[in-house]
Amino acid sequence: MLLGLAAAIAQVALGGVVRVTGSGDACPDWPLCHGQIIPPLDLNIWLEFSHRLSASALGVLVFIASLLAWRQAQKADITLPATVTALVLVVAAALLGGLTVLTELAWWARLIHLVLAELVVACLAVAWLAGPPDGRSAAGPRTGSGLDRKVGSICLVALLGVIVFGSYMVGFNYGAACTSWPMCQGTRIPEGFAFIANMTHRVTTALIALPVFWLCIRAWGFGTRAHQARWIAILCAGCMLAAIFFGALMVWLDFSVLLRSLHLVIATLVWVSTVGLVAVLSDPARFRARFSA
Repeated sequence: MLLGLAAAIAQVALGGVVRVTGSGDACPDWPLCHGQIIPPLDLNIWLEFSHRLSASALGVLVFIASLLAWRQAQKADITLPATVTALVLVVAAALLGGLTVLTELAWWARLIHLVLAELVVACLAVAWLAGPPDGRSAAGPRTGSGLDRKVGSICLVALLGVIVFGSYMVGFNYGAACTSWPMCQGTRIPEGFAFIANMTHRVTTALIALPVFWLCIRAWGFGTRAHQARWIAILCAGCMLAAIFFGALMVWLDFSVLLRSLHLVIATLVWVSTVGLVAVLSDPARFRARFSA
């Protein structure tokens, strides 16, 4: 399960590299590339082709994880529905990836493709955190507080929206419109949609960081019976700070391809760690097995 989760994160990261290097149209056909099983030796072509190969490998890993979850399934176990959902989403993402190529990288297809990829990561994270069913009962309350669940749900929706909006900006070449940080053009109020989009992305990220940090604090003080949430809280807070730092560094260093790629990778790590944090806070008993050994 953990291998599948790592592969899903790597798949999103590779997709980000393909996006920022402009390699998305290097293979103009699908499922073949330039009508060949093994495409020509070219960096951009092989970036795109590697993205397809890694998607196939991810599909195999998720299929195996689904079979294992089915064999070990127990009543009220969340691992099986999470892995099966991930498998359906992987297939849908692969088909949409082909549609994206055939529609010559239509912006809406790329955004939906990213949403599906991030949801695959979330499903696999939940499945892994639930751990193998062991029949043990957890002490303490079955569910966390209603406030934690509400704040967590809002954070997840908002985070996914910020990630997708960032991809939208990159697709329309708005990402490099603001050449300073934290303000867009020094102290001036930006004019034009590209500048407003950048500032909206920055402000929204800052606003979302506040409830995410609040959830991290809640997880840290959740009690010894939920000690599993503490290391997720550290990871989540660290990734959020790193996302903000790399967002600024990307601007300061003239939007290098490496930093732009790392920015999406770290954003995905914020997403997956927040998913895990919300899951553990919402239902500490269900997610106890992974950490109680």
